[in-house]
Amino acid sequence: MFERICSEFLVSEFPDLRTTASASGDKGRDGEVFVIDGEAQTAFQYSVAVDWRAKIADTVKKVRANLPAVRRLIMCSSQEIGAQGDDIKAAAWKEGLQVDIRDRNWFVERSATSVERATASEELSNQLADPLLHERGLVEVVATPLSREQNRVAMLQLAMNSTDRATERGLTKTSFESLVTAALVDTTADDSRSLADVQQTVRGFLPGAAAHQVDALTQSALTRLTVKRGPVKHRTDSDTYHMSFDDAQLWRASAAEYLLDQEEVEADLVAGAYGLNPKLDADFDALKAEASQLRRALEILLMNRGESFVHSVQGGEDIGASIDELAEVIGGLDLKLVLLPTEAARAISNVLEAPSDRTRNHLVRVLDAYTLFAFLQQTPDVQKTLARVFSGGEIWLDTSAILPLLGETLIADPSKRSLTNLLVATRESGIRLFVTSGVLEEVVSHLDNSLLYVRMAREWRGRIPFIYTAYMMSGRAESMLRDWISNFRGDEDPVLDVDEYLRHHFGIRRKDLLELSEKAPTDLRGAVHELWAERHRQRRERKGQESPNTYRLISHDVENVVGVIQHRRRTSDSPLGYNAWWLTLDSTAFSLGRWLKDNLGKDAPASPVLSPDYLSQILRLGPLRRQSTHGDSTLLPMSLSMRLFENVPPELIAIAKETREQYADFDELRIRREVRDALNRARRSRSDERNYSTTLESEILQAIAD
Repeated sequence: MFERICSEFLVSEFPDLRTTASASGDKGRDGEVFVIDGEAQTAFQYSVAVDWRAKIADTVKKVRANLPAVRRLIMCSSQEIGAQGDDIKAAAWKEGLQVDIRDRNWFVERSATSVERATASEELSNQLADPLLHERGLVEVVATPLSREQNRVAMLQLAMNSTDRATERGLTKTSFESLVTAALVDTTADDSRSLADVQQTVRGFLPGAAAHQVDALTQSALTRLTVKRGPVKHRTDSDTYHMSFDDAQLWRASAAEYLLDQEEVEADLVAGAYGLNPKLDADFDALKAEASQLRRALEILLMNRGESFVHSVQGGEDIGASIDELAEVIGGLDLKLVLLPTEAARAISNVLEAPSDRTRNHLVRVLDAYTLFAFLQQTPDVQKTLARVFSGGEIWLDTSAILPLLGETLIADPSKRSLTNLLVATRESGIRLFVTSGVLEEVVSHLDNSLLYVRMAREWRGRIPFIYTAYMMSGRAESMLRDWISNFRGDEDPVLDVDEYLRHHFGIRRKDLLELSEKAPTDLRGAVHELWAERHRQRRERKGQESPNTYRLISHDVENVVGVIQHRRRTSDSPLGYNAWWLTLDSTAFSLGRWLKDNLGKDAPASPVLSPDYLSQILRLGPLRRQSTHGDSTLLPMSLSMRLFENVPPELIAIAKETREQYADFDELRIRREVRDALNRARRSRSDERNYSTTLESEILQAIAD
């Protein structure tokens, strides 16, 4: 099929093209331009090989050996190659052979430039795409966690309709328009559906919702969709509905684009899994097959995440993600994976932490679609539900949320400052951000420790300070660390300096909770104190030493947690009405809800802990997001609660220092680029490199040269 479409695309440009491929061998080419006198100087090769680089190199070698008269080789590939083939073309040109690579994009961009090409494109679509899309075989490869075909179509339509949610239109309205479209996706003028049929189908999508409410919202959606030139047509003679021909075609095109996005996700998963298992590294086809299974696992994880989000909004606990938790979920899936569950979780987290733009956009809309579908099955008026979450909200930030903000100032491209963008969008949505004096003191202490580490690295015991690690991994000179930290604090009143910096740059204001916390019931304060005391005891056992600041750190956590709980009691008792939260990346915090119930019984207060993932999901879906002027909601992070430089090995820091010394005579931008490249090479050479790949680290390294 590919050889035929290549020939038909090329014949208008090369009328004398002759096909030469045969079972006996083609000497390295599939076609040539016929000449009356002498040997052909232009040859063609058509290939669907995934490893296009090896195929081109082999073809060039054969052409040079067997067809010395050929001066031009036109290489047609079904793969996306682009500028990646420039080095091959340059090498071949040095030997007197011009290589012209025409890849997937070349064909797509020219599919309508001539009658022959348009006809060939349509025939190929009829052979391959139409059966897949028309017979709904499509839903077998998307939305894998859902069991019913109808539900998979509904979820797919919710995902494809995600761009509409960026408008001022209500979330409930756009969601029901998506469900109605899903109910009518196969209809035509000769095969239309009655209102009762459409309502019954939509009720089937949402079996747990009130039938009368679903029917009313479905009828309203049909009314909006059947306006003049709308996507749905109303046949007045039979009082039935069907999709318009043009919109049915658009649906098929969108579905095909969705499949291409899935391929992009799998390509990222190939990169994420590479280096985790030698058997897969040696077999690219096996690695691709593994990536397909990993994508299925990822979709299940996204669906679970969406359901967990809905559960937490309805009063449950916000659960933070971790590698161990991902591995546990993956281990329970019936997937034929070569990777161990921990390795598969690592590969997936690598992609979630630093996805390509196309993968990020796709995963965001899939996560949103699963979340909306879960919401709609619980409460059809999802708009009203989300409008109540964080209404007039106040969020206190933990030290674990403040330090990454400072680290992200090392990133040149503002669009890649994930946590910063999240908090900007939060503030623009009308939510106020606060920090206690205790947290400010911890930030100052951490900055002091980062400077102290420079002087006593060899004698240092325990984890390398986060700020020091972030700074060194950015490729900057250690000798300039003090100057950089001076952006945040001076020497006279450092706590006030950090307070003013956070207020000026992030709109985070100081507001203490100590008075509220001290008035709380003794049993509540005791339970919270015990949880963090246990966490510090475990750390002390691992490190073999006790920090003199342990009690102070515990008291700060107690102030934040208990203070926010007490603040809630002064406002609202409803989980949907809570307007006070504690934003943290501390994994201990996400066990707080269960800990309180175990220690205080059924009357224990709900946990005030908020993860960045949860906050990001609210901002992307809820009415709050539409109040923001911050821009593209896909810039909001999907996952920030994994790991943040917790275990970066000292040898990587040493590599950064050594590389700076090696390139000391070059300009600063070149030095930072060399450091970034050296660190990337070092990771690839380590069998357990993925343990040190983190959200912020990956983004810093990718942004250095931007």
